Amino acid sequence: MMRPAEARGGCRSCDRSDAEPCTCQGVDGDTVRMVTLSQLWGAEALGRSCHPAIHAATKSRELHSIGRLRYLLFVERGGENSAYTNHGEGWLLEPIDAVSLNLWAGPERRCLAAIRLTQGADAVSDPRLAAMLRCSALPQADHHSCLVLSRLAVRREARAQALTPALARHAYRAGLESGASMALLASRPTDIPFFARLGFRPSGTAWAEPGMDELRCLTLGLRDRATLQTVKSPLLAELDAFEANGPVGTSEVSIVDLGDDL
Repeated sequence: MMRPAEARGGCRSCDRSDAEPCTCQGVDGDTVRMVTLSQLWGAEALGRSCHPAIHAATKSRELHSIGRLRYLLFVERGGENSAYTNHGEGWLLEPIDAVSLNLWAGPERRCLAAIRLTQGADAVSDPRLAAMLRCSALPQADHHSCLVLSRLAVRREARAQALTPALARHAYRAGLESGASMALLASRPTDIPFFARLGFRPSGTAWAEPGMDELRCLTLGLRDRATLQTVKSPLLAELDAFEANGPVGTSEVSIVDLGDDL
């Protein structure tokens, strides 16, 4: 897990008030993260989105802002009990975040919504993501070319909900840029209609996790134009742009051990 700084009080670079603990790290830690994510995901995924409110988390303060949103939704409201929860400072971050692309939506310094993208070759190292892959109908040989989406967190307020489609489009484009052929996520039955409008379809068998509702695996062929057209998916515009302009390209990199950083 990322180690919070010992310092208390205000910080010029973080989004916490003087009465809250600062969890920012030095510039060196952020530089390591930026270089690593650039190698894994490519500069395009880390660059500015066409939507000004969508960002890739490349700094400690941004990642901790996502972690605090997760804590609010998954721990306080959802009752999740995770070994990686920091109850004292109120955030939830996991080791797999070190190599994942975490996207967040909101105005500067306020995370309204977030989603995590993990390449299949790395997802197998995380117990929950590996379980998702096992419960899907994807052949094991295809796991390495799969993009695993997880930890979708959206505040209840209207402006957070309004940013979700733009967040989904950026995540989809990042998946195309990474070279993935299939996207996979776990959904509660009540949320399936939302993902179906994007083009996702149920796959594999249902399963349950302690203290959570039943989950279903949903998959989407990232270049399945026919499906995107059939459901009139907003992702279709991203596929058109990608095929017209071509990928920027990424490096082939396996898991990088950043255990001391996360």
